Formats: sequence, structure tokens, C-alpha cells
Amino acid sequence: MTIIQRLKSRISIEGLAAALAIGFGLILRLRQYMLNLSLWLDEAMLALNIVNRTFEQLIKPLDYDQGAPLGFLWTTKAAQILLGNRELSLRLFPFLAGCLALIMLWLLARQLTRRVGVIFALLIFASSRYLVSYGAQVKQYAVDVTVTLLLYLLALSLLRKNASTKDYLILAALGGFSIWMSHPAVFTLGGIGLTLIVSALLNRDWQAALKHGLVSTFWALNFAALYLIQYRSLASNSYLTNFWAEYFMPFSTSAPAWALDRLAGLFYNPGGLSVEVPAVIILILFLAGMVSLFQQDKRWAWMFSLALVFTLAASSLGKYPFGGRMGMFAVPGLLIGAGEGIELLRKLFTPKPTLGLAAALLLVGWLTFTPLNFAVELALKPKMAENIAPTMAYLKTNYREGDVIYLYRMSIPAFRYYAPKYRLEGALVFNGADFHTNRTGYQSELAQLLGHQRAWFLFSHLTDYEYIDDRDAILDYAGQIGSKKRDFSEPGTFINLYLYELTKQ
Repeated sequence: MTIIQRLKSRISIEGLAAALAIGFGLILRLRQYMLNLSLWLDEAMLALNIVNRTFEQLIKPLDYDQGAPLGFLWTTKAAQILLGNRELSLRLFPFLAGCLALIMLWLLARQLTRRVGVIFALLIFASSRYLVSYGAQVKQYAVDVTVTLLLYLLALSLLRKNASTKDYLILAALGGFSIWMSHPAVFTLGGIGLTLIVSALLNRDWQAALKHGLVSTFWALNFAALYLIQYRSLASNSYLTNFWAEYFMPFSTSAPAWALDRLAGLFYNPGGLSVEVPAVIILILFLAGMVSLFQQDKRWAWMFSLALVFTLAASSLGKYPFGGRMGMFAVPGLLIGAGEGIELLRKLFTPKPTLGLAAALLLVGWLTFTPLNFAVELALKPKMAENIAPTMAYLKTNYREGDVIYLYRMSIPAFRYYAPKYRLEGALVFNGADFHTNRTGYQSELAQLLGHQRAWFLFSHLTDYEYIDDRDAILDYAGQIGSKKRDFSEPGTFINLYLYELTKQ
């Protein structure tokens, strides 16, 4: 048998499709990473904490109402020290985690579902604009996903063999480590620990139950330590609580409907599914798939379901949001469940397997067409809404000694991060306050700038009508006490720079 014949015998159509999906996802993530875009608002706020603090200082509550796992902060800080204070260094850890997650999802999905279900999960996971984007940002959410997948793979490997003391030590160590690296890891570990303990008890394996109990106790101790060090301050942060208020489950009879609505929402954001897909369809696929996994005695189904239950419980207590990017860690499980639902559709045509395969493939094509198309479009024409570098370069070139720079409140973090890079750290800066609920306050702010012949106004993060209305109000008041001399806006960005002479009496 020749080498080519051996390869043909080993490479299946499913394997080739999985390899192409993973390769596609890696290309998208590498493309996003190598764009090297400027840090956007949230990234800049977290980056300022990482760059300007020591390892010890990162233990304390972060500035700008930011929150990130201590392990993530320390790892990113180490990358910044070793590789320099630049975007690619700060984003390296999330990027590597996002790439690794693609392979890990395939390893997990192929243990739980088959053929079309695996390909569906991989294609959505590979092309999700949220997963791709956060895989190249100074944020922890891509790491949350990778940690979750690692824990599931490790737990399933223990269920397939007679675990040794070494295996339990590895499980304890990696579980404890994951708590320091990912906030939602505690929910995943809760589902894993409870499933392993109950499984051992049902099998009357008292020794295994005891060992799993000891491992879970070690995890709980790690969580308790981290709660005292970091989580306690995050849980009491009123800004974060208000910001995520819509993702806290209500204590009322509407809770079940709310939970299903938020569960479906995770398929769209951050899952990446097209909003054109009715929520009822994806929920039916997911729930049917989970029922199938339960019937097959796939104990992972218990692990994942319990993790969702624990997350919802924390949500009802106002401690952890159930939705948005905070729910990104659940995306792999959601896609695997829905993938198994698609496999059920294929199995309905058992007497006519070709027809069943065709129906399943058509469904996958419909579900993945828009995400795949959008992913290619973004790769070819990336969005650069907050790419502030060209604007900072323009400001550096045209700034004169004695000029004042008015920073709209949403521009402050990015300016502070980039000012040293553009030698503007010594510039005269006026930090704008938040008057969006009473915009007449901007008038008194600008009155303090009266008399400046050259006043720059920098606006960034103009991603909402609220911010645009703020900008218009500020410029309206600037026009009342002065005159505009020039403006600059890099095409494709939501960043505006204006120069005013504020000398009217």
C-alpha cells in the first residue's frame, strides 16, 4: 500500500471537513490578531491597569470598574514585561487560547455527537464574530472558553478509565488553577464535581466518591481564597451590577421564560448565529439534543446542565450575569447540544440514510451560511471603529505647546494608554465629565476653556446615539464661545478630532 493510499484510508470526509473548519477558524483569528488594531475602550481600561501596576498591585480592585481573573492579569502582565508594552503582546494570551479552543472543541464534540453535529458546532464556533473578535482582545473571555473545554476533556478522560492517584492530583491542580484563570470556571467545576461524585456513589465506588469529594473541596478552598482576594469587591461594585442588570434572573414566576430567552440569546451573542434564525428552532434543536445525550448516558450532559443551573443561581443572586460575553464559556456546550439535535434529525430518516444526511446538511447550511459569509466579509473588510492610532498620529503632528486637549469621557482611557506612545503625556489635558443625563453641564465645562486659542476636542467610542448626542451638545457649546478651525476623522472609525479657537467674549 502506497503512502497516498494509506492517507486516503485514514482521512474520512468528516475528518477533512473538521480540519477545514478548524483551519478556517485559525485563519480568521490570525487575521484579526495581525490587524493590530488600537485598543478599544474596554481594552484600554484593562490595559492601563495591567501596564501601570505591579503583580502585587493587580490583586487590588482595578481602576475604571474593571474586573478580570487574577491569573489572566498576571499572565498578560508577564507577556507585557517579556515582549514589551504593545497591542500584540497584551493580546497574545487570548489569541493563543482562542486558537487552542478550536482544536479542543473538536476533541470534545467528537466524543459526544457525530458527523454533521460536529461539523455544525465547529463551523459556528470557527466563524462567530464574537469568538473571533475576543480572541484578539485584551479581555479574558476567550480564555474562559478554553478553560471550560480543558476541564470537560479532563473530566471525560477520568470517566473512561480507572483513575490513579496521579489523575486525581492533576484534576485537583488544574481545577484549582482554572479558578484563578477564569471567573466562570467555578460553575463548570461545580457541574463536573457533582457529576463525578454522584456517578461514583451510584456505582458504589466509595473510594472514588471520597477522592472526588476531596478534589472538589480543594476547588472550593481555591474559590473561597479568590473570593476574599478579588471576587468580593467585584460582587459589591455598583457600577458593574447596574451595567449587567438585565442579565440577572428575576425572582418571580417569569424566571423560567427569562432563562429560556437568555439561553437562546447566547446562541446569537456570543454564539454568532444569525438573528434571522428563529429562537424557537435553535432551542428545539438544543433541548432535543440534550435529551438525546442524557438518554445515551453521556455524563457530560449532566456536567454542562448543572453548570448552567449554577450560573443561573448566581445570576438570580446578582453575582454573575447570564448572557452576553459573560456567557461565552457556555458556547461550546450549547453548540454541541444543538449539533446533537441536528444528528437526531438525520436519524429520523434511518430507512433512508441518504435523505436524512441531505436534510441535516441543508439545515447546517442554512444555520451557518450567514455567520460564514459575515466572517469572510469581516476578514476582507475589517471594522476599525475604534482604531484611534491614526487620530493620535494626526494630533501628535499638529499639536503645539500651549494647546489644550478636551477629552470626551469615553476617550480618556485610550488617550491615556496611547499618549506616551505619541509623546503627548505632557500635553495640557482637560478630562470631560459625564453629563449625558443633563447636557447643560457641558456648557459649564467648556466655560473653563474660554480664552484658549487652540483647543482640541477628541471623541472616541461613538458607538451609541447617547455618545453622539453628547458630542453634538459639546460642539454646539464650543461653537457658541469659539469657532472651529479644522477637524479630522479617519475613514472607517467612530473617532472625531476637532480644533477650536475659544476666544469669543
